[in-house]
Amino acid sequence: MVEIRQVNRRDWLILQTSRVFGHLFALTLFGVVALAMIPNQFFIVSTRAVVNAPVQIIPSPIYGRVSEIDLQVGQVVDRGEVRASMSNPNQDQTSLTGLRLERLDLTERLRNRVGDLARRKDQLQALINQIDTVKAGIVSEQEAVVENAEATVKSFQAKVAEQDALLLQKVSLAKKGIISKQSLDPLRQKRDAAVFELDAAALDLKRQRIVHELVQQGTYTGGSIGTSLMTLEQQRKGLAGSIGEDEAAIGQMQDRSKELDSLIALEEKRVGGAESAQVVIQQRGQIVSVHASQGDFLSQGQPLARSLDCTQSFVAAVYAGRDVADLAIDTPAMVNLVSLGQKRSAHVWKIVRYFSSGVENRYFASLPKADGHEVYVLLKLDEDMPASGDQSSDDRFFGCHAGEDVVVSIGEPVIDKLARYYDVAATSLLSSLAPDATASQPAKIQVGPVAGNDGPSTN
Repeated sequence: MVEIRQVNRRDWLILQTSRVFGHLFALTLFGVVALAMIPNQFFIVSTRAVVNAPVQIIPSPIYGRVSEIDLQVGQVVDRGEVRASMSNPNQDQTSLTGLRLERLDLTERLRNRVGDLARRKDQLQALINQIDTVKAGIVSEQEAVVENAEATVKSFQAKVAEQDALLLQKVSLAKKGIISKQSLDPLRQKRDAAVFELDAAALDLKRQRIVHELVQQGTYTGGSIGTSLMTLEQQRKGLAGSIGEDEAAIGQMQDRSKELDSLIALEEKRVGGAESAQVVIQQRGQIVSVHASQGDFLSQGQPLARSLDCTQSFVAAVYAGRDVADLAIDTPAMVNLVSLGQKRSAHVWKIVRYFSSGVENRYFASLPKADGHEVYVLLKLDEDMPASGDQSSDDRFFGCHAGEDVVVSIGEPVIDKLARYYDVAATSLLSSLAPDATASQPAKIQVGPVAGNDGPSTN
């Protein structure tokens, strides 16, 4: 009996253990299914992404020879530093002479263009006067035609009335037996002929009135005069187009003339003052390429070197438009630097339909190619230490990883999202329980990511 009880108890324990594991398995399966049924993805991954940054050009201030240069790849330069010098004894006179010659040529071309514009305006005005005169003549002629048609209609109306009266008189005589009924047929034929002529005259009057209205509206149905007038209108449109082109060209020449006056004034102040120029750094950054060495001759504006500022770096990732349709600005993300095996936290900065690398050397690297249904998601790296691996810095990893292909994962971990919602709920509960305390200091509740103002805007 004791052995049976022990066996039953062992079976009962096994059954309870199986039930516990069964419930755990059912709960796990239910959780997996529930997570799979959530419509919003927690992470959106893109493998077409690159770290990029705008590049600043360090140009040659004058045409001349590089006397000294202290620029190396990877070097950090600050605004206001002098890192190179240029020399050319004739640089001021050469630049000033070239600017003066350009201004003389521009002044001559501007004078000729203004003269051509004045002549074309005179021709246009004469042509407009001629068109107005021809139009007035056509309208007067058409009015006379309409009046003639009206007079013709009235004459035929009188003729029809006369034939009707004569026929009525003969019909009364025929009824009295004075004349025969056969003698009425010629009178009826004359009356019908008069009615036919009246109808024809009325139709002609209607047509002439329609033509008169069209002429008054500037529409010409044909004829030698109408053809000539249409030719004049085409000439007027051609002259008006030429005048518009001349005015646009004159405006551009005048703007260039003002620019030349300003440049000449600046050059005249520097004539004879210096035979060399210093290369001054205009923006802090890190040198990424050097294009000249000591002794090289460079033109004015030709680049000496290129630099980039790591504070302006960003990550450009390509996503399908439907995947990021509901994505909010400042949504957290993770950037995986594959070559280093490191991860950096980031946040969504902007979402743009079209984003181009612009002119050559505008950005350090070209952007990934995007199709018509895809968009660019621009992210800013957070100012924190790497999520895994060794600590990094812009000095150690040259160029703050610009030009490096990365993998971007946009989304918020489930635990962080639940913690944020818990904080929101707790704050709401405290504010509802203590209305007097929150009246003076209202709680700032943030339910979701809010658009920030990080970095310059892209228009």
